[in-house]
Amino acid sequence: MPIEAAARRGGPGRNIPAYAQIIRSRMKTAVTYRQNVVFTLGIVVVQIFILSRVWTALYGAAGTVNGIPLSEMLLYLTLANLQGWAVQDSTVCSYLWERIREGRIAFDLLRPAGFIPQVIAQLVGSALMMTTFAIVALPVIAVIGTLGAPASLAAFCLWLVSLLCGIGVAVMLNLLVCLSAFWTTEINGTMMLFSLISQFFAGVFVPLSFFPGLLRVVAEHLPFQATTYTPVAIYVGHLEGADAIRAIGVQLVWIAVLALVARLVWSRAQHRVVVQGG
Repeated sequence: MPIEAAARRGGPGRNIPAYAQIIRSRMKTAVTYRQNVVFTLGIVVVQIFILSRVWTALYGAAGTVNGIPLSEMLLYLTLANLQGWAVQDSTVCSYLWERIREGRIAFDLLRPAGFIPQVIAQLVGSALMMTTFAIVALPVIAVIGTLGAPASLAAFCLWLVSLLCGIGVAVMLNLLVCLSAFWTTEINGTMMLFSLISQFFAGVFVPLSFFPGLLRVVAEHLPFQATTYTPVAIYVGHLEGADAIRAIGVQLVWIAVLALVARLVWSRAQHRVVVQGG
């Protein structure tokens, strides 16, 4: 069977047990290499500590800046950095790139389970495991950063929905980065650039409400803010009621748009698969 034809087999509604197994396998991989995960999480903890000290100095004697109290700002930065880290795992893209370079991608394409759902399942498994590590590290992070209760019970419920949508947007964005491996001979530079741009425009270092005019308009029209800023802003009460529901709607739209883009990119990527030998 031609690779292109095989790649089209297995719609997302089929082989659910297979996708669940892929998610579990990716989570087990993260546990197996937990030293690397703990190391990168340690970097995030240091980053939270530095940002909290920088913003405390910037606030100075002012209790509130731009309508945001310092305690609320520190809570935002802590959650934003944790969530941004949990959804930005690059190991799946590196794994995919290695399989493309070595020609083993042919085996993935010939499996009954669809190739794109396979990658999505790996990204979901990675995000779930990274989130678990972040939850386990909360006691340490509570000492370094600032943790606190949500603005209200309604904010907490909307935050949970928005968090899942944010993970969905992040998975779609990471999928597009992974698919770029079909065109590049080295993907590390692409992943580093993507990580820097996505974290900045997601509001990991500075809330979007602090962005100046044009830069804020640009950020609000990019999908990155839907991964981190939206759920965290709902949690701390920056987005409430109808504004929060509207923001979640935007997240859902981005998931649909990015899924369509990924489908178009994949239709092109299939023609670039070349496997030599037997």
